[in-house]
Amino acid sequence: MTPVPLHYEAPASEFILFSFDGRVLEVFGYIDDARYHLWERPRLEFSTGRFRRLSVVTRHGRRHTIPYDAHLLPGLQALAARLAESVAEAPER
Repeated sequence: MTPVPLHYEAPASEFILFSFDGRVLEVFGYIDDARYHLWERPRLEFSTGRFRRLSVVTRHGRRHTIPYDAHLLPGLQALAARLAESVAEAPER
């Protein structure tokens, strides 16, 4: 039996939510919903400054850039760390 990973959610703003169940990263509430599977090797990149942006980038170059609220950065960084850990443990395809 495969162990069930912990579900993690982090808001990026009042209207945008990131959700990660250990296998799929989902983004809700910004333009369209988006799903990124571990086999796509997604990672989160942060830009700071006047216009704070968070980009979900895959190994194939797919990029989804989203604004985030500064006070929510710690939760997003925790989600990024959990995602990076899961991607590192996932088998290559």
